Amino acid sequence: MIGIDIVSMKKFENKIENNPSFLKVFTDKEIEYAKKKNDYISTLSGIFAAKEAVVKSLGLKLYNIKNKDIEIFHENSKPYAIFKNNIYLDISISHEKEYAIAISYDKFDNYDIGIDDSMKILPYRKKNTHKGDYGKVLLIGGSSGMAGSIYMSSKAALRSGCGLCYILAPKSIASILQIKSTEAIVYTVDSENFKYDEKIVKDIIEKINGKDSIAIGPGMGKGENLSYLIEEILRKTDVPIVIDADGINAVAKNKKILRISNKIILTPHEMEFSRLSGLSIDYVRNNRLKASVDFAKEYGVYLVLKGNKTIITDGYNVFINNSGTPAMATAGSGDVLTGIIASMVARFDILTALRISCYAHGKAGELASYKISEESVIASDIIDNLGYIFKKMKE
Repeated sequence: MIGIDIVSMKKFENKIENNPSFLKVFTDKEIEYAKKKNDYISTLSGIFAAKEAVVKSLGLKLYNIKNKDIEIFHENSKPYAIFKNNIYLDISISHEKEYAIAISYDKFDNYDIGIDDSMKILPYRKKNTHKGDYGKVLLIGGSSGMAGSIYMSSKAALRSGCGLCYILAPKSIASILQIKSTEAIVYTVDSENFKYDEKIVKDIIEKINGKDSIAIGPGMGKGENLSYLIEEILRKTDVPIVIDADGINAVAKNKKILRISNKIILTPHEMEFSRLSGLSIDYVRNNRLKASVDFAKEYGVYLVLKGNKTIITDGYNVFINNSGTPAMATAGSGDVLTGIIASMVARFDILTALRISCYAHGKAGELASYKISEESVIASDIIDNLGYIFKKMKE
């Protein structure tokens, strides 16, 4: 939908003179930008017209302007709008004699989600290929009452392009997963929940052969001696392995196993990273970058410290992810990211895969928030919007 607004600069100037409090609809950055231009009134009237145009294109109310939900930015003199810190819109501002004219573009079918040019790195698939060319992913997790976590990881992995996805779960949730997982292949171990047991270890080792990536942890629970189980898995594979959720909490009890492989990817949120690193939660929150780099370098792992501005590092290279929205603070969002990463590391080098995964995950969350509101986003909505984001990342 397109929104258009026209503002009389003379009337706009009179309105400011008669009611100076009207300027409260502008943010400090907008006023600062206008003051730097040769014609303050002309620039500010254009910004106001742009806000009005955004209201029309998104079907909003005037209180969204009063509440400063809409902010107009300029990059290299090109304007754009951001609604509630996470919806990006293209806008155009021009001036004709006594008028400022603005146009806002809200195009849902080809919605401009704002894909960073540096992330347009997904190649198109070659015609003469088959499912085996796009990675075989094994996801290990789930427990009684926690089938949803590993299921969402598998669905996210498949939606992210892997050719084959396998779930390895305890028999207590096998029936549920067999019903829900129409595309993934479900393996089971003869146990109610994962724990360290020679038979379970043997079952897992048999299943990891021939896989291109592994993820362990979603919904796994806190079974007996899980760190030893993870240690055995690490010793028997040389493919990238993503450790998340309950897997991270298990590794925190036996960090020496992180030195077994140089292809370990850890994806903690701040509290999990505090337990993993032994650092206080306050230190982690106030020193996210330093803590991440130091830990990754010390243990030779890839670390994805989740949260606002997710940090991706191997201890030497650092990437700060700029996509995402508070709407993604919902149960299962991390399980979705685990599945995306497991799919991507089966096909790309690890750092590239992590950049793609975190960026796409965040952008899918943004799009879901745009469509149904911040309050209503659940983890499966992120998965449902991945396809559109990957399409944009190829264009």
